[in-house]
Amino acid sequence: MSEGKIVELIISEIDLFIIDRVRELRGRMYPYISQVELSQRMGFADGYVGKVENFSSNARYNIRKLHLLAFALDKSSYEDFLPDTILSTDLLYLKIEVNRQKNDKVQFDKENNIIKNYKILDKRPLNEVEIKAYNNRRKKTL
Repeated sequence: MSEGKIVELIISEIDLFIIDRVRELRGRMYPYISQVELSQRMGFADGYVGKVENFSSNARYNIRKLHLLAFALDKSSYEDFLPDTILSTDLLYLKIEVNRQKNDKVQFDKENNIIKNYKILDKRPLNEVEIKAYNNRRKKTL
């Protein structure tokens, strides 16, 4: 991985899972589906999927967007986007190094595992106090 931008963020573990899973699914499609093409297939602006996959942005997939993704990627079940078991953590603090040069192109290693476009430098679950502060952050700006 070439050196990239360091990003610190708070993200739900399931959001991270879904972002990684959608990126993997579009990378395994034949022919390959770019971020722009997937955005267009979903009916959004060209940069939508790029924003979701860019951890500097707060854009995330929601339930409606999973529905649109299922059609865009020709899937028959929402299960294709979700983990097999319940994830153990709600919110995570992540410090990651994002590979700027390979953000759109999805690559796989010799074992056909996805090569993520980021490297986790620090990862920890938020504690109850941090979760409460995170949940209340919008109230302070109103």
